[in-house]
Amino acid sequence: MLKEAALPVAATTAANAATATATASSGNRTRQGGQHQQWTLRVFTVLTLFWLVLLLTGSYWYPFDPLKMDVAQSLAVPSYEHLLGCDRLGRDVLARIFGGAWHSLMLAFLIIAQAALIGCSLGLLAALQQGVIARMVATLINALLALPQQLMVILVVGVLGVGLWHSVLALSLFWWIHFARICYCRVVSMKKEAYMVQAVISGESKWSLLRFYLWPQLKSQLILTALLDAGAAILALATLSFLGLATQPPQPEWGSMLFENRAYLQQAPHLLVFPALAIFISVLLCNLLGHAYMRTQKPQQHSPE
Repeated sequence: MLKEAALPVAATTAANAATATATASSGNRTRQGGQHQQWTLRVFTVLTLFWLVLLLTGSYWYPFDPLKMDVAQSLAVPSYEHLLGCDRLGRDVLARIFGGAWHSLMLAFLIIAQAALIGCSLGLLAALQQGVIARMVATLINALLALPQQLMVILVVGVLGVGLWHSVLALSLFWWIHFARICYCRVVSMKKEAYMVQAVISGESKWSLLRFYLWPQLKSQLILTALLDAGAAILALATLSFLGLATQPPQPEWGSMLFENRAYLQQAPHLLVFPALAIFISVLLCNLLGHAYMRTQKPQQHSPE
C-alpha cells in the first residue's frame, strides 16, 4: 500500500521538477534571445552611423570636386586615381556620390522630421479633441489615404515647378499621413482602456495624459515608423530626381546620376551601378535597423508603470 501511494507522489514530484526545468530553460532562451536582439540592434546602429558619416563627410576629405569636368577622363573606368571612374564629362563618380549624399540623405531625413511633426500633431489633435476641428482632421486623414500618393506628389511638383525643395515640400505634404494615422488609431484605442478612463475622471490634464500615459505607448511605434519610412523617403526622392522633377544638373544627386547616365548602361555600366548601390545600401540599412529595433521592443503593457 505504501509503495502504491508513493508512486503518484513521485510522479507528481518528477512532473513538477520537469516543469520547473522547462520553465527555467525557456527563461534562459528568452534572455539569450533578448541579448541577441540587443546586440543585433547595436551592430546595425554602428553600421548605419558608419555609413552616414562616411557619405556625409566624404566631400571634405576626398580630393576631387563633384562639379569639376575633365574631358580627357570621359567615361574612365575605376582606377587607382578615380576609385569609381568618371562620367561622360570627366567628373569623378565617387565625388558626386559624396556630394549627392547631402541631397539624398539629409533631405530625406528632413522629410521624415517634418512629416512626423505635422502628422503627430494633427493625429493627436483629432484623437484628443472633440468638435468640428477634430472631425475635420479625421476626415482629411481619411480623404488623403484614399488618394494615390505618388501621383499626387508628381501633380504638386508639376504645379509648384520643378525643383529640389518643391519635391521635398510635395513629399512632406503627403508623408505625414502615416504618422497621423498611427497616432489617431492608437490614441482612440487607448482612450477606451480602464487606466485612461480613470485618469480622465481624476482630472488629469491633456498634457499629463499625453506625457505620462500616451507617449510611452506611442514612442516605439513612431520611432519604428520613422526608421522604415526613412528608407522609403530616400527612394522616393531619388525617383523624383530620376524623373527630372527634383535635383537639376549639374548638382549631384543619386537619382539624377542614374538619369544622366542611363544611355551608357552597356558602354560604362559603372556609372549606374555605383549610384544604385548607394541607394540600395542606404535603404537596406534603414530597413534592417528598423526591423532590429522592432524585435527589441517588448509587447506594450496595458497600463503605465
